[in-house]
Amino acid sequence: MYSDPQAASPRSVGLWGQLAIFALVLMVSVLCPIVGAQKSIADQLADDGSISDGRSTIAGQSSVESSPVASSVAEPSPDEIAELIEGLASDSYATRIRCRNRLARVGLAAFDQLREARNHPDSEVAIVARRLTSGLGVRWSTEADSDAVIKLLNEYGARSIDERKRRVAQLAALPRSESFAALLRLAKFEPEPTLGRLAALAMMNQDVKSSQAGLSSIATQRLGEPEDEQELLRRRAESQSIVTQLSGRMTVTNRWLLQYAEDLRDGGVDVARWQEIFDQHRNGTLVEDGATDVMGGTLATQGTLFSRLPQSASQLLQLIWITAERAIASGERDAALDMVIQNVDLIPSRTRDLIQTSSWALDRSLYPAVTAMLNRHLEIFGKSPILLYSAAEAYSRLGDQDEAGRLAGVALAINPLPIPEAADADGKPGKDGAKPKPIHPQTIQVHAEAHVRIAMQLTQRGLFRWAEEEYSLVMQRLPLDNAISAFARSESARMFGELEDHAAVIRTLTPLAKRIDQDDEFKDRLIASNFTAPVVKSDLAFHQGMLLAEQGKSDEARQKLEEAFQTNHKNIDILIAMYRLDGDQKWKDSVQETLSHHVQLAEQEVAEIKSSFRRVGPLRSSPDQLAKRLNAYAWLVGNTTGDYAKALRYSIESLRLTPNQPELMDTCARCYFAVGDFQSAVEMQADACQRMPHSPPLKRQLEEFQAALQQSREKS
Repeated sequence: MYSDPQAASPRSVGLWGQLAIFALVLMVSVLCPIVGAQKSIADQLADDGSISDGRSTIAGQSSVESSPVASSVAEPSPDEIAELIEGLASDSYATRIRCRNRLARVGLAAFDQLREARNHPDSEVAIVARRLTSGLGVRWSTEADSDAVIKLLNEYGARSIDERKRRVAQLAALPRSESFAALLRLAKFEPEPTLGRLAALAMMNQDVKSSQAGLSSIATQRLGEPEDEQELLRRRAESQSIVTQLSGRMTVTNRWLLQYAEDLRDGGVDVARWQEIFDQHRNGTLVEDGATDVMGGTLATQGTLFSRLPQSASQLLQLIWITAERAIASGERDAALDMVIQNVDLIPSRTRDLIQTSSWALDRSLYPAVTAMLNRHLEIFGKSPILLYSAAEAYSRLGDQDEAGRLAGVALAINPLPIPEAADADGKPGKDGAKPKPIHPQTIQVHAEAHVRIAMQLTQRGLFRWAEEEYSLVMQRLPLDNAISAFARSESARMFGELEDHAAVIRTLTPLAKRIDQDDEFKDRLIASNFTAPVVKSDLAFHQGMLLAEQGKSDEARQKLEEAFQTNHKNIDILIAMYRLDGDQKWKDSVQETLSHHVQLAEQEVAEIKSSFRRVGPLRSSPDQLAKRLNAYAWLVGNTTGDYAKALRYSIESLRLTPNQPELMDTCARCYFAVGDFQSAVEMQADACQRMPHSPPLKRQLEEFQAALQQSREKS
């Protein structure tokens, strides 16, 4: 039989000990009825399951198990919560502890009232309210959330501000059906107002992304109802959910989301009502109660002006852009343009912000907004080539070619390069025989790199003429054997190749190829700069062959293409061109043999990467590597001959591994075309073009697929 060695025997207690025990029992029997009779409503509420499970909680740090979401305790009424909050000021320590623990169990349901209590006149109530609303121990997910949401919201309140920002962004990247409720929850209850607004912006931005998701509906699962009816029901349900959740305290975030709920319900964007909200922000009539800075410190106890918070001003600008994009998606482009122009003064006077905003406006064809930015920030625009080219593009799209050309010329003159042999650009001596001021070699290098970088950005925007001028400046002003000059020639030739200007490619690469053949030292320097001479010579021969084919000189064209492929057999576009070039049976058999060999090699590479992909450890292949191999096989077969069904499967798998890549979508569209699914080919290619709108090869392939689809419809 077990006995506790620390337990005292009744016989070991002396007379005085027995008298002390008797006195203690008598005192308890007298005091307990008095305390019980004086219990307040707060005591009675706090007693309800306060520590019945034997677990205690520290203020603001309740355990996940005792959190409001995980607990099965019935949610108290607002009056009961108010009584509990007042109980935090009780003279009784036990009552204060019980009220605190009960409020911790109530959790999110008490957040609004606790948030107001942070400014309570009783300092102890205010301190406890701040701790309870810090979110450290609150469980932010619900049983209805998906596994991905639960994982992201695990211990959310204990994370740093930056980490919580990342979690909000990751939530927004999930499907709308998964993330909507969680983002709304954060928008309502996030104790840091900046993060609450961030969640609201993420929710509204999901609508923008869904409207930009592309034209492809291949992978869309069509249920019984039409897609527009499903969308209407979703919007109404979300609108009702927002209104239900946000009734009560009117914060800045709530004001945004309630107007957004009206838009969801009405199926449009009330631009006038949104502009009223923007104006209230600007004139300071829309305030944030108890606003805090990003470190959590209180900036004011009552009514901090929203516009005085730098983080909030940036978020207001984001709200304007998101609302403008939603208006564009609703067919109200003019209203969106007016909205942006009216608020263009909110854009920070920084080059980076102006570049980002002008690019955003150009992508959405809001050209007058860019000219408005130019007029407001002339000095900053005048120092930035990219900003000047943005303004030039805007004027060009608006039809003012003279002003566009003037601005492009100013941009080109920034970052000057030395004129060879102290001559002007036309080869004549400088004015008055004066020698130009020498430029330090390091400065020349920096300026040349800037011109090439700008040219590449202009190419991505489809501004090929201005890109050519930037490349030409570097090629003309720097020696042929300069590494930056050689790189400029290579990139310029790549641009001309995408435009199918074979003569320009030949004109650009011929001097470089000759110098490589004549100068081994130069060749070695290029190799040290990751610049391979065989690629230059192969590209030159390839475009020579393509130009000969266009001129009808098939025999010479075949010789040049064979030379190009032998020099660089990794460029499968050359093999595709060889396959498409007509010739005698000997030519066809030779090309088919080479093609079969490389298809087999491509399939072997896929198998090897897949095997490596299944390994665990540092030698494991990445999803990107596997996607590239799958795409290479699909592109080669889709453009020539072979197992088209397998090519399509490989292409779809590559997109699953690395989604939304325009180049991979371009391949997938080609595979759909190869199997005869012209409709899917057009949809996929249109989606790719929407993501990369200025790519000439993507546009040409879309036109090819559209023509084939039209012909098939006419035949049927």
